[in-house]
Amino acid sequence: MNYNIVVVTAIIIVVLITEFLINIINSKSESSTSGAMIATGITLIVTAFPSIIDSLVNLLGFALGTDVITSNGVNGVSIVCGGLLIVFGFIYEKNIRDRIFVLNMFGIYSQFEISEKKNITDLKLSDFKLKEITVDFVDIFKSGITESTNEIITKKIEKECLKFVERSRDFKSCYTGMAPIPYTILAGTYLANSKVERYFEYRRSENKYYELAKKAKRHYPELKKEYPENERLESENIVVSISITRTVQEHDMNQFRDTDVIKLYVDNPEDNLIKSREQLNDYKIKIIDCLEEIKVKYCKVKKIHLLASIPSCISLEIGKMIALNGNRIPQIISYHYVNSETPKYPFGIIVTENFSDNEKGKLVRS
Repeated sequence: MNYNIVVVTAIIIVVLITEFLINIINSKSESSTSGAMIATGITLIVTAFPSIIDSLVNLLGFALGTDVITSNGVNGVSIVCGGLLIVFGFIYEKNIRDRIFVLNMFGIYSQFEISEKKNITDLKLSDFKLKEITVDFVDIFKSGITESTNEIITKKIEKECLKFVERSRDFKSCYTGMAPIPYTILAGTYLANSKVERYFEYRRSENKYYELAKKAKRHYPELKKEYPENERLESENIVVSISITRTVQEHDMNQFRDTDVIKLYVDNPEDNLIKSREQLNDYKIKIIDCLEEIKVKYCKVKKIHLLASIPSCISLEIGKMIALNGNRIPQIISYHYVNSETPKYPFGIIVTENFSDNEKGKLVRS
């Protein structure tokens, strides 16, 4: 039998066996493909030397019942092919590692998928590197919030968020979404172990997405804190209002009339106020510090009623911080605002976890 035919046959068998074994060991098919390319390249280089390849060829010839003609020199073609396979294997692996996973929450209409061509272009993303996981509960939310519909939504959020954490573990994870604030905060609690590296916010005025910059390009508004003049430090219930997108108005909080209100606010709230991750991190730290401070200052506090007008990125980060600092804060109920209803905050969602009562995600009616 011709020596080159036997060598080619041997290489094909090695490739197939290598790919098969790596797929068994590693369930991530794309990563295993790059691994197979690298492993096969190494195999080709090793077997390019006569003493090794002749032994393999003779064994294969013996198995096929044929005589073979062995080589007397180093197989340069195998070395070149092996080197190319290794290089392409590492390039392919790098492209996989650069892939981004986007969690996109659909809670209200007018939501768009990041994977749409226009959005990919606006955000300067690579289509083939993008994977998107959506949490879509628009229709359920629109049908009205009851105990049963809330349970469907919270279970869906938990399931999809945990799936996202697992699938994005070795990749760059990103977030975008337009959903009621309580559910976005709840989603954040399930992403505590996920490092969300990029945030995409929707700018309605331009009908396009933009990504939060890493550093602030200019001075951004300070997030200020204001305690009531006459603090009732024995209170068991405290209201925390956060005004970043819109001002949380005094008259909208009538249902909490006899409760101390601690205000976190910027002087001139507006849409898309947060433009960088530096600003986002600054705000989230001030918010969680305030929530922890309340437990110390109000020694008998049991519940914090959170009324927030904030972008989705800070909502998610608040949820993550709540999950990571659960033993330092009391129970937190995040409320949904409806301008056309009375009271203005008709329901809230418990976003903290207490293993003794397991009320996380529970619906609270005003």
